Amino acid sequence: MQNSFNLTPQHMPEELSWLCEIITMEQMLRIIDTAGGEMVYIPKRCTLEQPLRRDAICREFDGYNHRQLARKYGLTERRIRGILREEGILPLKKN
Repeated sequence: MQNSFNLTPQHMPEELSWLCEIITMEQMLRIIDTAGGEMVYIPKRCTLEQPLRRDAICREFDGYNHRQLARKYGLTERRIRGILREEGILPLKKN
């Protein structure tokens, strides 16, 4: 839809001012035209990256490099082992 009323960032509600600072008004109007009136959840980047990180950890694991992977991905060695167990690469712990 065309910006026939020449809307500017100053016309946007205060709670959207942060968004107007990082995207163009044209992009803002596209979002409004597409999702206006909807509740939209925007996940954190780390949430979107988690499956990719898990895949990379599994791909890069050589059987011995728990510590290096932990440092590289900012996780504990325990978490690296947990991911590898969850993915079936390491055997599950016996109780």
